[in-house]
Amino acid sequence: MAGSKAKVLIVTENNDVNAHLAGTLWLKGMIPYKATSSEDCFNKVKELNGKLDAVIMSSEMAADRTAKLIIKIKKVNQGTKILVIADEDSAKTRILDYGTDEFSLKPMTGENLVDKVFNLLVKTQ
Repeated sequence: MAGSKAKVLIVTENNDVNAHLAGTLWLKGMIPYKATSSEDCFNKVKELNGKLDAVIMSSEMAADRTAKLIIKIKKVNQGTKILVIADEDSAKTRILDYGTDEFSLKPMTGENLVDKVFNLLVKTQ
């Protein structure tokens, strides 16, 4: 991340959340990308040749056993940090087993979430 802007992909089913987080990331100096489905997400990962610093993902997307997004993203770039946002921790064990780096529960603000992403990226430097 040093010397360049962090690239962060937002993957939720909610366009309003995606837009809000993208704006907050942009205001914090990062480059946001958005996806609303598992297929859209992995296409974006491939389009960027895996050059993503972080992915913010809903627990619904992360827990999808058929998509296995976290595993696929980590295969492309092991260094990509993945943060999952959940309503409850019912699928937490499976999501952590897939390789997520951070698991957070709602409610939270967009600012708080973006700060969590920033902290994940700073830890790796």
